[in-house]
Amino acid sequence: MKKIYITSGIFLSISLLSCVSEVKKEEATTEDQTTVTTIVKEEPEVVTVKDVDEDYLADANGQWAITAKASSTYASQTGQNASWGPEQMTGEPNVKAYGDNGFAWASKEQDKGMEWVKLTFEKEVNATEIRIKETFNPGAITKIELIDTDKNSHVVYENTAEKRDASMQYLVASFEKTAYKTKTVKITIDSPTVTGWNEIDAVQLVGK
Repeated sequence: MKKIYITSGIFLSISLLSCVSEVKKEEATTEDQTTVTTIVKEEPEVVTVKDVDEDYLADANGQWAITAKASSTYASQTGQNASWGPEQMTGEPNVKAYGDNGFAWASKEQDKGMEWVKLTFEKEVNATEIRIKETFNPGAITKIELIDTDKNSHVVYENTAEKRDASMQYLVASFEKTAYKTKTVKITIDSPTVTGWNEIDAVQLVGK
């Protein structure tokens, strides 16, 4: 499949809020240091929101990622201007229409296996929410972790990947204010479950 750069279309954002039930369990992490409590969010509620970019851009408690890396990338180059590179997830959202777009990150291959992205933010905060703008083939995100200042991993969202409507969406994971400070977010993507490249434009960390 040849990737196609798309610049036109109708803007629509959807927030996926996991708010029904919570199940706590103990889970050991491998990349980061210690065992942490996992909050498993079930039965996500789908809420349609128009022009949500403007609201998020105006949020004084929200900050956009300043660095990003990924398990793989479709980008043939490196650096801030590399199409489909992980750096495309830094800064404010700039993809305006649903579809395959070089201003978003994409993995090297579509549907190959589990992928991950890790983003850092300028300020350490006690976090309350993560907002992820999915701009192509949304629904593949299965887990969101916060890495605290001692490099411990805390899972704040976990769910089964599921194909969503073909539109730009925000997956919004809300949770009680963390007792720890964080400025690092790791997102895990179950790529084969939602076919095609699963592209992310921007990620916002909310907290004080």
